[in-house]
Amino acid sequence: MNWNLAQPVFEQCRLAPGRLALADGSEELTCEALARRAARLAAVLRENGIGRGARVGILGSRSRAAVEAVLGVAWAGAAWVPLGLRWPAERLGAVLAQARPDAVIADERGAGRLSGAASAVARLVVLPGATEAGSAPGVVPARLLRLDALPDCGEVAPCPVGPDDLAYIVFTSGTTGVPKGVMAPARAVAAYLAALGARKAMTPEDRASQFTELTFDPSVGEIFLPWYAGASLHIVPAPSEVSPARFIAGRRLTVWGSTPAAIAWMRDTRSLRPGIFPALRYSSFGGEPLPLASVKAWQAAAPSSVIDNLYGPTEATVDCAGQRVEPGATPVVTPGRGVLAIGTPHPGTELAIVAPDFKPLPDGERGELAIAGEQLTEGYLGAPELTRERFPVVAGRRWYLTGDVAVRDAAGLYHHLGRMDNQVKVQGHRVELEDVEANARIAAGTDQVAAIAWPVADGVAHGIVCFVAGSTLSAERIREALRSRLPAYMMPAAVHLLPALPLNANGKLDRRGLLARLDSGGR
Repeated sequence: MNWNLAQPVFEQCRLAPGRLALADGSEELTCEALARRAARLAAVLRENGIGRGARVGILGSRSRAAVEAVLGVAWAGAAWVPLGLRWPAERLGAVLAQARPDAVIADERGAGRLSGAASAVARLVVLPGATEAGSAPGVVPARLLRLDALPDCGEVAPCPVGPDDLAYIVFTSGTTGVPKGVMAPARAVAAYLAALGARKAMTPEDRASQFTELTFDPSVGEIFLPWYAGASLHIVPAPSEVSPARFIAGRRLTVWGSTPAAIAWMRDTRSLRPGIFPALRYSSFGGEPLPLASVKAWQAAAPSSVIDNLYGPTEATVDCAGQRVEPGATPVVTPGRGVLAIGTPHPGTELAIVAPDFKPLPDGERGELAIAGEQLTEGYLGAPELTRERFPVVAGRRWYLTGDVAVRDAAGLYHHLGRMDNQVKVQGHRVELEDVEANARIAAGTDQVAAIAWPVADGVAHGIVCFVAGSTLSAERIREALRSRLPAYMMPAAVHLLPALPLNANGKLDRRGLLARLDSGGR
């Protein structure tokens, strides 16, 4: 068996070569054209010794070139490493230093972000054909190629890979201020795609969205599942990111996926109106809690659509559980939180609520949510001790400890109740507040810092506020320094200076006190 994620795409493209596969603005590619472009990129990578076991950074997102790069890298048998277009240069350099990709591929926007950091680790850089040679200053790899100038190699099947070969490495927020890379093997991704594919039940007539950034792992299902079914993938352009309602309606999309924040954006812009999406039949939301109010608004806008509330950490390959709400049905809500229950696990995945000693807890009792099964990743790149800590083997079975507080009800549905640590979701992005604090210490020149998720509405964090004590710098100077270190979604909306940070009775930072201070309007 060939575990290459591109193999089903290759087979589907042979069945219907003339069918629409990809639409990016006015550009459209048939299945045949998509397969040929992916195959020629794979051929060039392999000619340069970049295939099975290699890593390829992709600096781009939501573009034809970026999506082609994902498919082409998979076709070559290598693992792709998403690189954030919005990351500060220091963070991009830190990820490149850890991942050490053999090649880097950029789209139009990514080409302008390349620097000497890329050429320091990659022996091959592939840029879009329309990019001028001088648009990537400081990039001096062993070889520089143009994506649109690669030679056609005809029909070439994807390179065979095994179940344990890495499909991708995605970097998430780390508690030390340094991003950590999660390694997803082909077998785990295949299990995820099979489970999600059964939930979506796509056909060649479907028109699906590609909305999330490559650095956000739901993009994996967005990209591959439509092609597995022979459906078409429609890339949501950057101008439609905040309020994509017109794009969804104009493209007559039948399958949509995003974070719940997208519903809030559309409600805020008053573009989410009853009956506006008559063609939608399946809508999935994940990355953060899904408020009941948002579900009701989406049900009115897309009355024929299933709403699937998906849950899962990156370490369990995107999502591993969900609650499926049929059109017009009433969802199960977590008591006292106003958000949907996360439902039941995907086939091949097991969830458990455990005590600190890993003893299973009965229904109705809160504990840490643990995950086992086919979708577990290999762990963290270059961090074996952290991997052993978070992926313990208990009674001969490997588990992942999520750090999420959860409970299972009498009906067997799981409910997410928050975090055991200081990890939050902001607009669908996983953020370790310790990551923000680690960078704030450097920016402020003091150890007295605290990052708080605020405001929080319907169980969803809408921003971050930072408190600082003992710094000689102004709040604005600290924020300026943080802008060069953190992506936009991790940037504190405000920095408040205090004489000292409050402590609780145990001598620990009183985060609840700081949160109460914000809620009362104090600073």
